[in-house]
Amino acid sequence: MIAFILIEIATLVLAVAWFQRFVQNPYNIVIIFCLLVIVGIAVLTVLSINARLKELEKRMESRDKSIRISIMTVEADIEGQLSRLNDNVEKAVSEINKKRFV
Repeated sequence: MIAFILIEIATLVLAVAWFQRFVQNPYNIVIIFCLLVIVGIAVLTVLSINARLKELEKRMESRDKSIRISIMTVEADIEGQLSRLNDNVEKAVSEINKKRFV
């Protein structure tokens, strides 16, 4: 927010100085200073956006890791339950076969 206010002020001063350059010196230091302020704030804004995107990327990677770990845990639990169920079914089938042939 502060950066945008500074850009607006610098732009207004630049516009006034630009229109007055025809009356005064064509190499007005105010124009150069305002342009430097605008370019500097634009660079800082881009760097700030870049930093926020990197932070967001790190957050997404950490969430992705935690989701992968959760999926692996659930997968292992399901495999364990399925193997126990399979063992129980095999035991039941073998008992039924023993009773049927006895």
